[in-house]
Amino acid sequence: MTKKTPEKYLMLAGASAIALSLFAPVATAQEGGEQEVRRTLGTVLVTTQKTEESIQDVPIAVSAFDEEALEKLQLTGGPDLVRSIPNVSFSKANFGGSYNFKIRGIGADLVAQSGDAGVGVHQNDVPLTANRLFEAEFYDVERVETLRGPQGTLYGRNATGGVINVITAKPVFEEFQADLNLTYGNYNTFKAKGMLNIPLGEKAAFRLAGSLLQRDGYVDNVITGNDIDDRDLYGFRATLAVEPTDRLRGWVSYDYFEEDDSRLRSGKQLCDKDPFLTSFANIPIGGADQIYTTLGCQEAALSQSNERVNSAGTLGGGLGIAAGLLNGDAFTDPLIQDLRKIESAFDPVYKADQELFTWKAEFDLTDSLLLTYLGSYNETSAVSVEDYNKIAPNVAFNDLSAIPPGLSPTADLYNALFPGGVVSDPQLGASNTFRTFDISGGGSEQTTHELRLQSDFDGRFNFNLGAISVDFEAIDPSDPTAGYVVLSNTLTGLTQFNNATGGAVFGGPVPIDTSGATVGPITNFSGFGGNYFRSLSPYRLESFAVFGEGYFDLTDDLQLTIGLRYTDDKKEQDNIPTALFVPNPNPQADLSPQPIPGNSNDDAGDGSYNVAFEETTGRIGLDWQPDLSFTDESLIYGFYSRGYKGGGINPPQPAGANNFPQTFDPEFIDSYEIGTKNTLASGALQLNATGFYYNYEGYQITQIVNRSSANFNIDAKLQGFELETIWNPASTFVINANLGLLDTEIQDTHAIDVLDRTNSRADLITLKNAQTYSNCVVSAQGYATILGAIQAGALAPGSTAGLCVGAFAGAEGAFGVPTVTYTDSNGVTRTIGGLTPFDGDAKDLDGNSIPGAPETTLSLGAEYTFEGVFGGAWDARIRGDYYYQGDSFSRVWNTTGDELESWNNLNLAVVFFNDEKGLEFEIFGKNVTDEEVITGRYLTDDSSGLFSNIFLTEPRLYGVRVRKSW
Repeated sequence: MTKKTPEKYLMLAGASAIALSLFAPVATAQEGGEQEVRRTLGTVLVTTQKTEESIQDVPIAVSAFDEEALEKLQLTGGPDLVRSIPNVSFSKANFGGSYNFKIRGIGADLVAQSGDAGVGVHQNDVPLTANRLFEAEFYDVERVETLRGPQGTLYGRNATGGVINVITAKPVFEEFQADLNLTYGNYNTFKAKGMLNIPLGEKAAFRLAGSLLQRDGYVDNVITGNDIDDRDLYGFRATLAVEPTDRLRGWVSYDYFEEDDSRLRSGKQLCDKDPFLTSFANIPIGGADQIYTTLGCQEAALSQSNERVNSAGTLGGGLGIAAGLLNGDAFTDPLIQDLRKIESAFDPVYKADQELFTWKAEFDLTDSLLLTYLGSYNETSAVSVEDYNKIAPNVAFNDLSAIPPGLSPTADLYNALFPGGVVSDPQLGASNTFRTFDISGGGSEQTTHELRLQSDFDGRFNFNLGAISVDFEAIDPSDPTAGYVVLSNTLTGLTQFNNATGGAVFGGPVPIDTSGATVGPITNFSGFGGNYFRSLSPYRLESFAVFGEGYFDLTDDLQLTIGLRYTDDKKEQDNIPTALFVPNPNPQADLSPQPIPGNSNDDAGDGSYNVAFEETTGRIGLDWQPDLSFTDESLIYGFYSRGYKGGGINPPQPAGANNFPQTFDPEFIDSYEIGTKNTLASGALQLNATGFYYNYEGYQITQIVNRSSANFNIDAKLQGFELETIWNPASTFVINANLGLLDTEIQDTHAIDVLDRTNSRADLITLKNAQTYSNCVVSAQGYATILGAIQAGALAPGSTAGLCVGAFAGAEGAFGVPTVTYTDSNGVTRTIGGLTPFDGDAKDLDGNSIPGAPETTLSLGAEYTFEGVFGGAWDARIRGDYYYQGDSFSRVWNTTGDELESWNNLNLAVVFFNDEKGLEFEIFGKNVTDEEVITGRYLTDDSSGLFSNIFLTEPRLYGVRVRKSW
């Protein structure tokens, strides 16, 4: 049998898990003693210091691609991996640098600085809490591995969904190597990748690699007339490897990445406008009462959400009305329907950089024991500035200059503050129209240390033991662009009005950043102003774990694996309440941790929230390599795994608020998996299959509540099947196929849908809170009764503003309004007065699908090689790859608006190559049918009007590539 050692789990090598990219020349005897050299599927080897093993012997569902495979499949970066791995999905997320890469439906559906990723991202086995994997492109990599299913007993941190591990190419001793790869394509795309490997004697070598990407934008800003969402980024990596003795070897690496362009965090904003009600129950609604009847947007399919948000249903628009700048909706023109056209007063700004130091040393304690130390230091920063709505208002601010001075003190003050209806905002400039921008940014530092001891005994037992510590820190309050900021000139205008009246609106003067010589969303910006919303979550993580696996050869072809992991996670987050319109003579003090009187130290009594989680997890299973007559080689395995992802701390709330619990719990997965890997037809066919069942406890999911992300825990069941195959029917012809089937069901959960708080009940109505711009629900009869009292003159116009703040709660008897019943988020039926506001009637989510979990993923590929073209020195290859992803949902409510439609992608390429001269020429096309695909949707909160930000795949791309190797 092939002896299995722990290294095979750490060095999953070669092309894909089914050897997609390699052909090996094999000599076969022919009549007359001659030999015919034919191509067959290459054996993918796991190469360590002592052993070589086929990836087909590894009892883990894994896909791995070397650099040749990445180029063949046009997998230029992390998001492209979905097209070649079953049961994988990807979408960008709403905040700077965030994304949701999902394996078997497991990813990151929470929004919290302290939240852990469901899919761990590693480089050279180092877990990277903050990274640029899904922003940069792959270059000079040995392979990219994707392990499916819970991980944690082999290396790095815990991961409930799986792990992506990018293994970079290392220096090669005693051999000069060089490579240059240039690409030019549409959108004026220019890419350059290169590598230089220099031997330094017999015991050392140096490798330098770099990558550059520049292209024009995919999106048009019709206001500035510029292409945006462009790319201007580069990175380089320097690695020095030494082997001072036969028993000691190591390397040190430095990675740098920088980007400065107009990348969009999110795409176009979609909405089905929620209009003002003009009547209810045949009772007219007018004046201020009408303002509280719009929520901004309402439930509709994304394909039907082709309007602008009703700005009166938003915090910025509503407060613009309160300041006298607007009378109603500022967005009344039709929306431009092209998803790649937006309207923004400024072009977006995106800046990011990363420095990663990694070092590794290996020492052979004995011929059978290998000691490995792996360390790293990672520092990142990013800032993204863009238009909050990406739509231009067509209604100007009110201009009261026609009113002669002295006739109206209010008009006199208004004209002094806003001459000609123009608001002078320190960040957003002077404008007579509604402007709102947001900033998402921050930096982080991380240090890791990992120690492993691995055996390679000749007997029946081997092991892999390790320990790792991770120290991570994010968000520096002294950085004004750190955290999340929303700026609006209506908020500034209301603050200016307040300050001009001695604090009449907010009870005192509110600080405003001083105007400077230049204007822009991130100039004249200190981070201390009270005229904008800022959320800060300074966060620190200390994590320590010990882990290991033991491998027992029960027989010559049956192995038992037992793995255990103990994890100790300590998380700390400063309590910095969100502050908007807060009078404060010393605003900078608001950015220091705020103790909460009466609370324990762990519950921010000392100014910081602290949570700790200690968990023991692991896996156990058998793998069997039977000698079957119909296969060349077979592996059958079955494993139980317990996956864990730490809980965390929710983002800050306003001082004194208790809108949701401040912490959320860990999540766990009990995974049951069986699989088989088979090599057939004398190596010409590989066929792998996997089935799995997950019991998912504490699934972490986010809902926006009052301008903050509240993370909750629910339960789900998941099950699925994966098939991977590659066939070499002829010496120059290869076909590959992957199939993923996935079924997910949420268990025993009730939750309020902010787009349908009434649960479609006619006896309830949702209204806007005029103070917080959150929404509330009251009985329809109660609302009609108040409207009737206004119509009859018993109540003043605008009195419906009191419904959401409880002004009529308890007065049901006086108005003759009966009670109503509703279901709360715990599934409990409650009774409440018909004039008493509540959050809504919760929906039963039992059986719904979890977000980002398509039921079907399918990829098909084929390539044919023409040998000996152009006189025999050149070969040519044509390749096509097709990918299909089924329907999925963006939220747990699974409404029509949540549905993300199925999509497909077709890539084509023609390559001419001369291996002897190291030359390669390619003509390629990606997404050649130009499918416009919405991969994800972010639904914002009540105070933003419940609009949806969408995320798109790339448009059709084509170009030429030339490569020279030395």
